[in-house]
Amino acid sequence: MAKVAISLDDKDIEELKVIIMDKDKEEALKFLKEKVYNQITHKEKGKLDVVGKTHL
Repeated sequence: MAKVAISLDDKDIEELKVIIMDKDKEEALKFLKEKVYNQITHKEKGKLDVVGKTHL
């Protein structure tokens, strides 16, 4: 799998800090799904769209 860079704004970083300090596993998973996983899948889909267009 290729490397993917994700970006977090100041609000996301603060939210992550609170989750880590609270050791809240449910919120950590929710954060990963909403902030990290969604960015990864979006970028992977974008790569597939570009590759698909070059073969047309």
